[in-house]
Amino acid sequence: MSSDVARGVYSSSKKSSKTDSKRNLHNSSDPVLSTTVTLQAIDKYAERNHSAKSLEGVKYKDRPNTSKNNKKYKDKKAEAQLRRHDEKRVAAAVMAAEAEILDTEVGGFIETENEMERTHKLKQTELSSHVDEQTSDQIYDLSLTSYSPYNVTYDRPGRHLLLTGRTGHVAIMDALTRTLQRELFLTDNGKELNDIRSSTFLHNSSMFALAEKKHIFIYDSVTGAEVHRLGDHIDPLAIDYLPYHWLLASVGRAGFLKYTDTSTGDKVSEHRTKLGPCSVMRHNPYNAVMHLGHGNGVVTMWSPSVSQPLVKILAHRGPVVSLANDLGGNYMVTAGSDMQVKVWDVRTFKVVHSYFSRRAVCDLDISQTGVLAVGSGTDVTFWKDAIREKQKEPYMKHRVLNGGVQVKGVRFRPFEDVVGIGHSKGFSSIVVPGVGSSNYDSFENNMFADKKQRQEQEVRSLMDKLRPEMIQLNPEEIGGVERDKKNVMMEKRELAASADQKPKKEKKKARGRNKISKKLARKHANIMDEGKKKLMEKKRSEAESKGRGDDFMSPAEKKRKKGLEEGGALSRFFK
Repeated sequence: MSSDVARGVYSSSKKSSKTDSKRNLHNSSDPVLSTTVTLQAIDKYAERNHSAKSLEGVKYKDRPNTSKNNKKYKDKKAEAQLRRHDEKRVAAAVMAAEAEILDTEVGGFIETENEMERTHKLKQTELSSHVDEQTSDQIYDLSLTSYSPYNVTYDRPGRHLLLTGRTGHVAIMDALTRTLQRELFLTDNGKELNDIRSSTFLHNSSMFALAEKKHIFIYDSVTGAEVHRLGDHIDPLAIDYLPYHWLLASVGRAGFLKYTDTSTGDKVSEHRTKLGPCSVMRHNPYNAVMHLGHGNGVVTMWSPSVSQPLVKILAHRGPVVSLANDLGGNYMVTAGSDMQVKVWDVRTFKVVHSYFSRRAVCDLDISQTGVLAVGSGTDVTFWKDAIREKQKEPYMKHRVLNGGVQVKGVRFRPFEDVVGIGHSKGFSSIVVPGVGSSNYDSFENNMFADKKQRQEQEVRSLMDKLRPEMIQLNPEEIGGVERDKKNVMMEKRELAASADQKPKKEKKKARGRNKISKKLARKHANIMDEGKKKLMEKKRSEAESKGRGDDFMSPAEKKRKKGLEEGGALSRFFK
């Protein structure tokens, strides 16, 4: 019950629990102790979720105006709506922080007694004798060599396991009881074995989707019947599902990213990546932005409402082989064929630190507690706190079947210290202490839900479905008013005012000989009028008086005068 109150602060069915916990804290006999406990809970909540920005103003909630939009708006109705929105946001953060006091279950990691011991040297056979019987049962291997290699997929509550063999074998298991629920052997027109590239559960464990050789097919988990075929998704290589938006995304050999609404069956959008075939795709659980890894080492981030990538990062010098996002959405880990594993800060799009792998990395995954799993060759290594700080040695290390196999996929089981590994000889399940969250919300992810509860959860999820347009890098901007700076607003106003006026014809400026005055002087140079004749005679008389009469003679007159002065046989022709 404590976990229900802790995680379900936004659920309307738990208002009484939230109100009771809040009333008990504020009605404490010691008001100073009550305030201290509340502030400590808020700090703990901010530290755990790494979202101090979303808790802005929580400690000063007693102020008359808790809105972060302190600017005045002309529309009083819109201003009141924004203020109520911010007050609800702050109140929800405070209630979530207070409710997390009831989370008494804490996950434990392996601790050494002295500096000489190393946790990564501990094997699964040694670990099974130190854990309880139920946890020890989760250490097992399945030999499936006929249809290998296998991919591993867990549903959101972590109750069901989906195993898909590359050549057409599909198995759905109850991960808690280790019982087989449904098994399928898929073929292509009954002639040859199928080619399953990727798989995922949909809104719950009742349906799952497979990226097969030609199209995407949706199957029923109970009966194993084919429910639907998505003919628009041609030759898919990777698929992923957004549970809060009910969107199934796929990317294929042609390089097209496609979104389909599974509640209506309509295609939402289709984007051309222009980067060739893509087989690496994972979504950010915080903002539902899709991350794609391409063959030229570029990682792109996409939203269904934008035809161009939101962000483009040159991550590696070779093809990107795998990527993973943490639960808070602040960090992304990528692995490339250049043997590098890099940790990126999504908020600044810069590398935090990087690791070097001796073998080619095949898959990555991040647990709910921030443990990084790296599958390479025959080994799977687990790195504790490897995202925030660079570690010198791994937390744990596991060699699948004592070597001789190739790891294909690695996935953490939610809310359990269990890791599923798909490889070239089947499937292996191991125990890694501390990787699973110890508190879960039964209203959000209930692994013990019966048929009626699953139906109610499905209807509630469908009614709360988010629109595809709400997928963006910063989801906190939704519901606010964008305020531009004064200089930007002035430029927009001047541009709008100039649009109504007729454009003025610009004059062509000229210099030197092309001036208008020079052109007119050349045009009127040979035009003789009475005024010009008088002016020329006056200037000539003044020049003759000064002995410079030759300056106003024409070239013909100068030639005639020169011939008369020189004389000779031809002088008679100059008279």
